[in-house]
Amino acid sequence: MYYGNASEQAGISIAQRLTLLAVAVSVLLSQGCATTTGQDLNLLSPQEEAQIGKQFSAEVEKESKVLQNPAIQAYVQRVGQRLAAMSPRQNDVQYTFEVIDAPDTVNAFALPGGYIYVYTGLLRLCENEAELAAVMAHEIGHVAAYHHGEAITRQVGFSMLAELALGENPGAAAQVLSTLVGNGVGAAYSREQERQADQLGMDILVRAGYRPDAMVTFMQKLQAEDQKSGGSAAGLPIFASHPPTDERLQRLQMQLQQYPAPGWANADLNEKGYQKDIVKPLGGSPPKEQPGTWKVLKKESGRVQ
Repeated sequence: MYYGNASEQAGISIAQRLTLLAVAVSVLLSQGCATTTGQDLNLLSPQEEAQIGKQFSAEVEKESKVLQNPAIQAYVQRVGQRLAAMSPRQNDVQYTFEVIDAPDTVNAFALPGGYIYVYTGLLRLCENEAELAAVMAHEIGHVAAYHHGEAITRQVGFSMLAELALGENPGAAAQVLSTLVGNGVGAAYSREQERQADQLGMDILVRAGYRPDAMVTFMQKLQAEDQKSGGSAAGLPIFASHPPTDERLQRLQMQLQQYPAPGWANADLNEKGYQKDIVKPLGGSPPKEQPGTWKVLKKESGRVQ
């Protein structure tokens, strides 16, 4: 939820809004009466969010290797735009999708302003287009729910967020992105935000014509990796922001019951096309150790995650 229109109409800058809010929160905490309402406090207007996202995106693409394969980029962008067209947030954001060439990194993340990145390691782990769409729909869910303002503030504080929005500190974007990367970009999200992104993501998936159970099957892959690594979330970078817990898998399976199978059971997973157009050009799927599980890949050093 975005709060700030009244302040903007009164001519109050984001720096002033952040200062006022910081004082209010401090007073509440000092008096022992701070409460949570289950709703997220978004401190950024859509314009400020887009500006910060543009800065972050430039840093990501400066530090990472963008995949030089137009056909794969176009495929992922086509899937992304098909999903984005079903997002409940449309008028104040422009969704963009980019593939990062990091075959040993299984991860995806969204930046403020609708910038969404997918790693080639994740593309290889997905068995079909529907599983890729499930991951991307979850990231779109974070953008649609305005999660970034509150999440970034939690990680770097009010002052740094103001510097980003004002654009007066050229090094602020790199500094904040470094902090977010060090903690895992998605680790800034609260548990409730992750639940909401799952819920929105599955709804977007269904409305776009994909099978919603693809979100469950991909989570089962991640859970298998987690179990193979002894329950440590260090095996794959995506674990830092999307822990494949029993609770989360059970919640996804319960959510799946909201979408009766007759409505989606015949939807095409597009496994053959995905394997031909995505997995094969990238060198094939990661080697399986046994049916239903995947070999944990070594994380590529020096890459944004």
